[in-house]
Amino acid sequence: MSRRRRAAELSALILLAAPMAHAENADREKPMNIEADHANFDQKNNVGVYTGNVIVVQGTMTLKADKVTVRQDADGNQFSQGDGKPVKFRQRMDTGEWVDANSLHYDYDGKTGILKLINKAWVRRDTGDEVIGDVIVYDMATSTYQAQTDGKPGSRVNITLMPKKKDASATAAKPAKAVASKPAASKPAAASAPKSGGSWSKDAQ
Repeated sequence: MSRRRRAAELSALILLAAPMAHAENADREKPMNIEADHANFDQKNNVGVYTGNVIVVQGTMTLKADKVTVRQDADGNQFSQGDGKPVKFRQRMDTGEWVDANSLHYDYDGKTGILKLINKAWVRRDTGDEVIGDVIVYDMATSTYQAQTDGKPGSRVNITLMPKKKDASATAAKPAKAVASKPAASKPAAASAPKSGGSWSKDAQ
């Protein structure tokens, strides 16, 4: 592997690992439902081959492809491979945002939670963050990506990272504090002038 290619892979992994949210943890524990035009199932080996408008749903994860092969091991872990023009993948994160992905071929390991997108692959978040590469390895457990090129001359990994939106309430101007007006000082009552030969009035005392 060339030093240039390795550097591109590491850059993609470092840039995309930090901001990613975790995928729905309960998805891998939920049953996998498959719809297709045709299905062949080998019950002895727990292998099914589905073709024609294939739709795979597991929790919040939805996958659409032209052909999907699914197998299950003795521990109940599910593995699948598929092809499409393109294969379309969508899943919700724990934060509520969605991640979409496309490729011409995929390989999914339900035991490790690793989804490998191969050939014309891209992954995009609701926030606008996007990674494009010939091969993208997505770890659902940690929500990290590793983008790779096919090694051909001119092949590049393309990454777009959108700036985080600032909290409008935090940046809004604070209202000016109202200044309480001081009550006007009352003037002392004027004393009544004493009458000739008399004393001061009671109000003046």
